[in-house]
Amino acid sequence: MTACKLYIYFLLCISIGFMSCDVDVPIKEMVKAKATITKARQVMAEKYDPENLNKAVDWLKKSHDNLIGKDAKNAKQSAEQSIVYGEMAVQASLPKVVDDTLADAKSIYEEADKLNAADFAPEKFKQAGDAAGEAENLKSSQNLWDAFQKAKESVAAGSQAKEICMAKLPQLKDDCSRMKKESEDLSAQHLTKQQTEDVASARSKLDTAEESLSRNNSKDAVPLMSEAGAILEKVKTAGEKQSVKDNITQLRREAEQLKKDRGSEFAGEGIGVVVTALNEADSLLEQDKLEDAKKKVADAENSLAIAKEKTTKGLALDKAKSVEKLLEETRKKDTQNKFKTETDTAAEMIADGRKLIESGSYKNSLAKFEQAESLLYSLGIAGEKKKLKEKGELKQEEGKKIYEVIYNRKKRDCLWRIAGKVYNNARLWPLIYMANKDQIKDPDLIFPGQRFLIPEIAEKKEPQQKEKEEKDAIKEEKKDLKEKESGDTKESEKKEPDTKTEGNTEGDTIK
Repeated sequence: MTACKLYIYFLLCISIGFMSCDVDVPIKEMVKAKATITKARQVMAEKYDPENLNKAVDWLKKSHDNLIGKDAKNAKQSAEQSIVYGEMAVQASLPKVVDDTLADAKSIYEEADKLNAADFAPEKFKQAGDAAGEAENLKSSQNLWDAFQKAKESVAAGSQAKEICMAKLPQLKDDCSRMKKESEDLSAQHLTKQQTEDVASARSKLDTAEESLSRNNSKDAVPLMSEAGAILEKVKTAGEKQSVKDNITQLRREAEQLKKDRGSEFAGEGIGVVVTALNEADSLLEQDKLEDAKKKVADAENSLAIAKEKTTKGLALDKAKSVEKLLEETRKKDTQNKFKTETDTAAEMIADGRKLIESGSYKNSLAKFEQAESLLYSLGIAGEKKKLKEKGELKQEEGKKIYEVIYNRKKRDCLWRIAGKVYNNARLWPLIYMANKDQIKDPDLIFPGQRFLIPEIAEKKEPQQKEKEEKDAIKEEKKDLKEKESGDTKESEKKEPDTKTEGNTEGDTIK
């Protein structure tokens, strides 16, 4: 129940009480006086015309007092005086309150506009603008009370629009920071001159946008962020497009190499699928359909992996047959079993290779068969002798140094000699042994075709360690010389080649 209704109810109660006393209560005048005072307070008469407002209140109190004193006549007159002063307060305050409320409405509207309320809170923003416009028109036609009501409506709608926009500010600031970080990351990449300039332009726009957001000016910041985002996306897309092109080129090279490595024989259809997918990816890139091109490249990668696996499997199975045949021929011709140890070792390698095929480890199985083949060919008693390099090769593969063991009848590879080749320090052979223990069961026994990882060595060594290694080296050199002399003697006596060196870490490669 409003204050005015309560007041009417209060007067009704009083009038009922005075009816039996024949007192004519001026209800109409007193209610109007109360309503006028309420209206004066609504237009902020306390601020703009407190004098007349206070008089209106005082005269209404006198009317109450007169009524309590059963003086109906003076009660009515006092109420009428209260109405006069109340209306004076309203008329004096109304123009001022309309001006001030309209000013507040315009100020709030402008703040909401800077906060990009047209996009973030369009309904409330429009309502605030429309109400402010109507208030101006009503003011011009001197309909001040309605103008005041519309101005208040504009203030309320504008404040709601502002609140909605302010809630979006933190996310906008986060987005701006994220985009600035993105521009920094792009700047660190290999860009063209134009792309470098574009990224710098985007960063400048983001700096300006960040400063605008700090002043609650989303209206200026949002377009700048949008422009910067479009620039960064263009640079990123260009980079991704080039990356896809490079990937296509690399996959084509791998497919061509696979063909040369008998891929057409074992996975011809798969290689065809790879080539088709890469051609489609090229076409999609020309149409700027980057995501579709990426999918095609991914399809090509999967197909190539399958083709490689099939090819490796085919090569492994093919090699298994040929090396098993070679083993059989070698054993038949080795009538005196001079090479039984070597042929048994080759047979173990072949068996291991077969197991690896069954487990799907085709690459490792192929390596086993090739080791067995190298060992058998090194014996030189079956088939055409395989061409062997006079010097081992040190290769760089995927950032690692790899040494492939070779066979040389005059100066066979051993860990000691390999360390001398790769480190210029034969004493460091244990490093190679420890790094390849999965392949080397006995440091005195290595085979042609084995591929050893060559670990990096520390730049500095402790004096005691260095001295120890030097002593060990002298000892090893003497030992090697002694064994060499012993080997030469045996060679001249038996006229038979050594099959393996036993009992020392400088042992020669199995022939």
